[in-house]
Amino acid sequence: MSDIFDHFHRQAEACRAMGSPFTARLADLAPRFLDQTTLTGRRILAWNGHAGEDAVPLRLFGGLHRLVLTRRDAGLAAVYPPIDVSDETLAAAVRAAIGRHDHDLHDILMSPPQTNEVGRSAMLLPGFLWLARRFGPKLDILEIGASAGLNLHWDDYAYRYGDIHWGKKKAPIELAPDCDAPPPLDTTVEVVRRRACDLSPLDPADAEHRTRLLSYVWPDQTERKARLNAALDHAAARRERVEAADAAEFLARELAKPPEDGALRVVVHSIFWQYLADPARLGIQTAMLRAAETAPLAWLRLEADGQTPGAGLLVTLFPSGEHHVLARGDFHGRWLRWLGEQ
Repeated sequence: MSDIFDHFHRQAEACRAMGSPFTARLADLAPRFLDQTTLTGRRILAWNGHAGEDAVPLRLFGGLHRLVLTRRDAGLAAVYPPIDVSDETLAAAVRAAIGRHDHDLHDILMSPPQTNEVGRSAMLLPGFLWLARRFGPKLDILEIGASAGLNLHWDDYAYRYGDIHWGKKKAPIELAPDCDAPPPLDTTVEVVRRRACDLSPLDPADAEHRTRLLSYVWPDQTERKARLNAALDHAAARRERVEAADAAEFLARELAKPPEDGALRVVVHSIFWQYLADPARLGIQTAMLRAAETAPLAWLRLEADGQTPGAGLLVTLFPSGEHHVLARGDFHGRWLRWLGEQ
């Protein structure tokens, strides 16, 4: 039992570092509201698997937040931000909510968190521009693990890195990560085709799907919530939808098609690789290697890479295998450190 609470403690530390003191409090208080008296408590305390990799705390917190967003539990809503209560009151309210919605929360634990943090577009943009400078402005985009496809429309957004701007004047959102020195932005780009897949894609026009995404935004991060809503509204008005498909099968099929004339094919993903088993990773890499036998290909991703801080903005070019770490960035897009070609 102590092992699972160690995972909650580590989640608390991560939430504090990423700007959510409320979610950190929930994680710290977990021993006060999780026990053997509920299905939810028993399932978590006897978790079969790696609770950290499975993001068990975030599964539970997403389920609780969903109760608040859907107004299904007034008692829980009364202790959620912006309302501030004592630890004792918060823990008691969460315990009571688990008792009232035990079966629903237990079922939610069976599915991993599903997010589509649009702030990651600000991390990916310098990578797309780096590719456009090197290979020309035309890009043929294939995104895997795309969720609702919000980062598929990265070229529709406006960006600000310090005093430097890039993007459309009348953009649905502006992303402005902190950075000591802005990345090179003096490049135009044209997305000639864009396609995306996810094993369980979400429809930005579907109310239940929107609520699911919003439930995994930490309750005290109102700016992220507003940004997500704006990106969902924009994606709902676009014709592209994310296809339900296995990533390796999707790439094998789509990369068998010839690229658009003069366009570089780019396989892209963000905070996705860590959720894949080794066979799935091998299948994706095999599909790219086979495709690169007939046309150049770039693999651009923002992923945890064993280094700190944050995640690495990585690009690998095929068929040469040339690899660069272009930047380090925040998992939610709050800051970017441009490194260039390292």
